[in-house]
Amino acid sequence: MNTKPEYRVAKRAFSPSALANVVACSAFTLTLCSTSLAAADSARLEEVVVSGVADPRMGSLLTSTEIRTTSAEEQITLPLSIGSLADALPGVSLNGQGGLFQSYSMRGFSRWRIRTEISGVPILTDRRAGNSLSFLPPELIDSIQVNMGPASSLYGSGAMGGVMNVSLLNPTQTSLSVSASSMGNAREVSLKTPINASTSLLGSIREASNGKSGDGTPLNTSFEQSTFYVRNKSYVNDTEVSTEVLVSDGNDIGKSSALFPNTRVTHYPHDNHRLLNFRATTPNNWFLQTYAHQQDWASMTLRDSGLENTSDYSSMTIGGLLSRTLQSDQSTQRYGLDVTRRYGVDITETTAEPEAEIASRNVINDGTEWTAGLFWERSWYLNGLSLQGGFRADRAEAQVASIATRHSNINLQLKANWQLTSVWDLTIELGSAYRLPTLSELYFEGETPRGRLLGNNALQSEETVGAQLTLLYDVGDTAFEMTASANRVDRYIERILLSDSLESYRNLKSGDLWGIDGQIQRRNNNVEHILSWQWQHGESSTGETIADLPPPSIRYATSWRRSSYALGMDLRYRFSRNRSGPGELALASAAIFGVSAEWMINPEWTVKTSVTNGLNKTYRTSATFQAPFDMGRAINVKVDWRP
Repeated sequence: MNTKPEYRVAKRAFSPSALANVVACSAFTLTLCSTSLAAADSARLEEVVVSGVADPRMGSLLTSTEIRTTSAEEQITLPLSIGSLADALPGVSLNGQGGLFQSYSMRGFSRWRIRTEISGVPILTDRRAGNSLSFLPPELIDSIQVNMGPASSLYGSGAMGGVMNVSLLNPTQTSLSVSASSMGNAREVSLKTPINASTSLLGSIREASNGKSGDGTPLNTSFEQSTFYVRNKSYVNDTEVSTEVLVSDGNDIGKSSALFPNTRVTHYPHDNHRLLNFRATTPNNWFLQTYAHQQDWASMTLRDSGLENTSDYSSMTIGGLLSRTLQSDQSTQRYGLDVTRRYGVDITETTAEPEAEIASRNVINDGTEWTAGLFWERSWYLNGLSLQGGFRADRAEAQVASIATRHSNINLQLKANWQLTSVWDLTIELGSAYRLPTLSELYFEGETPRGRLLGNNALQSEETVGAQLTLLYDVGDTAFEMTASANRVDRYIERILLSDSLESYRNLKSGDLWGIDGQIQRRNNNVEHILSWQWQHGESSTGETIADLPPPSIRYATSWRRSSYALGMDLRYRFSRNRSGPGELALASAAIFGVSAEWMINPEWTVKTSVTNGLNKTYRTSATFQAPFDMGRAINVKVDWRP
């Protein structure tokens, strides 16, 4: 397991109308490429290059420690979702309800306050629990990069708590993997292969039945999912051009909840995603990206009274990024234009009662969201000191019919990095950020897995000013990193419980979030040790606990590798938390233990076994009201063949 931060240095098919938009974007890209207008690819901006496609803005222009990375290969136990994979990073915690749709928080920021991306493509959705990458199997992930802290100076609305960017694998050799888990009889077959020097293909088919918690409580965690991904990289007149296509289909996905199975049963009959990403990089450091993401899903909730509610959702997101990076011995700067538009947002609710006619209504009809911003940042390199400044002038809007909510903002970012000695670094960062309320927060009215939800069209945009102080010690085989963060949030949007079966949203006048997280990493010959920790706290101006904050936790992971064998252990202790926010429960302490063993039989065959929740503890992953217990003990096996 290696969650050490990377230290960056400047160096269904598409509908006809949607496809037309994509073709138009691609044509525009090719035109710009022919005139050498595209921005520097992340590989040109980063000293450390991963095999996947990253967001070029993810690598800070300044030597920094706020970017943390992890991957499925580095985990001790088998991750079943993107949320459980990212949970290994200090500062990141599971949030919301469990199952495949498990979401996450970063330093107390959750839901739509985290910008979630795949290769720089923003994933925008109206799931009330927040954005989720549930349609991506962890087996296809190359890396997860997390940049915590106010990032709206580069990304605009929705990056108050930072950015999580996922890169998919770009295999250099063919491999076929088969994995299985005793919990819910989960199983998966995945293929990763380079078709030729410029094209690679990934595929995954997986499914699971319902599982059980440590005390035997049934969990609604079943799913079926198939994912296909192809990537091509080529050159046109010295311009690097890459194209990604992702197709993901999910069926009969259980939405886990404490109300299952006696009071309320929720599942998603389908969850389909289509993503196209086109990027171009020219020798003179222009970069251009255009993308499209179509999603179509439905949720169905059956209550003990026999009442059945179905919500059908569909939308299309298109956008692009045009930027340029300029470098010299004394400074580096980047500027650009970023535009994202989500349109055709339709949410239809159907109600079926015993011995009654089916009723249907449009909860949201042809809703639109868009954000556009001009950004600039520059770094100056002095003797032992680096300074960075950046800003973004932004405009965002959410609209349904003739009702619209708009917000204009200028966000700033300042950063300084001191190289105190050859092994000690200190970084201070100040930043501002904002978030426009989503369509669901403003206008949704209908049933959800947690109960009935009523939007609030009087909500105002959230704003925050944050500060971070990071201390780093690195001597190669030993690294220590700790970050203290504090954020002042105005008009913070909370989901509140109005009655036993009705929830809504409100703006807090103001609130404060602060915390400490970090890790110590030690490598010694064939052994690696990692000790990480996090503590977050938040209060409103009236003294109430802010919702979605994770309990304090400490984690120790170790791995030993020699020749063709490897052993691993992962032990996390989560402290109890008695204080809770609106619509939340108190959390008891829990010790979560996992072990693994790996054997490379020969260069072609590798077997890995692991045990998840080895102590078979019964605990909730978050304080969310009606959150279910996590899965009980599971034995996992993975066989990998590389011909």
